[in-house]
Amino acid sequence: MLNILNVTAPFFALVACGFLAARYRMLPDNAVPALNTFVLYFALPCMLFRFTQETPVAQIFNGRVFLAYMATGLSLLAIFTLAYRFATGMALHHGAYPALAVAWSNWGYMGFALIPSLLGAQSLPVIIAAGMADLLVVVSVGLALAGAGGAGGEGSRFSSVFRGAARRAAKNPLFWSVIVGTVASALSVRLPVALDTFVRLLGTSASPVALFAIGVSLYRPGVRVVRGDVMMITGAKLLLHPYMVALAATYLFGLSRLETHTLILVAALPAAGTVFLFAERAGADAEAIAGAILVSTALAFFSFSVLCWSFGIQLGA
Repeated sequence: MLNILNVTAPFFALVACGFLAARYRMLPDNAVPALNTFVLYFALPCMLFRFTQETPVAQIFNGRVFLAYMATGLSLLAIFTLAYRFATGMALHHGAYPALAVAWSNWGYMGFALIPSLLGAQSLPVIIAAGMADLLVVVSVGLALAGAGGAGGEGSRFSSVFRGAARRAAKNPLFWSVIVGTVASALSVRLPVALDTFVRLLGTSASPVALFAIGVSLYRPGVRVVRGDVMMITGAKLLLHPYMVALAATYLFGLSRLETHTLILVAALPAAGTVFLFAERAGADAEAIAGAILVSTALAFFSFSVLCWSFGIQLGA
């Protein structure tokens, strides 16, 4: 257990540093957009490009991993949307954003930084496949569920919501970095030395800056976290999501030990911060989402570390 904590603690400490920097006003007000712009449009795309460029194409397009994570995400969306409806008595579509917070992990900022340190570089293609399942399917369906009730002007027609989700995926630099890296891998393209060094420098900066940016974005004065719906979302995210992934990966799709452990750890990550942006823009209960992101990130240090230990994960295995 101590070996696992020696890996996980520094990553979550970076998140805590960002939170404290925001809490004590050590950063300007526009720090979050600036940090997110650097990570999303420069550092992470370079990191993902290098990962995919150096990975055989057959490992990147792992259909069983994609389907296992997609099926779990869709099932979780349906289950939690209904559970939220019965727990709160609100209309069905009001549970879509909380359900999306449960089904969508922060694999972009945290997964690529943390999981390979525990499982080795061979876990990267699995994380990419899970991320593509989220971007291309799970998030689109979640937004369609929210839009079905006409919430926040997203549009009541499923077709328009799906088109909007497809446009968002097409504009996502992470998606295109995977595509370009895959093409480079298939064609055995190698960058010139100067360009390769430039891409490597940006990619190396992705993990620490992304984790620090998460902490900065978590600080939201006035957000109440002691709420039943916040605890409901957090519990489902950190406990139910990885458990369902474990069942699907092991018994339905027969994935390997490495693939199963990787998907479980992806599911055990905190809720993705982008869900808050979608909910806020739609006029939904964004405070509950913000509270769940904060609490799930704080508790994930313990739950994620215990999960690694309970599954007998060996570092670099």
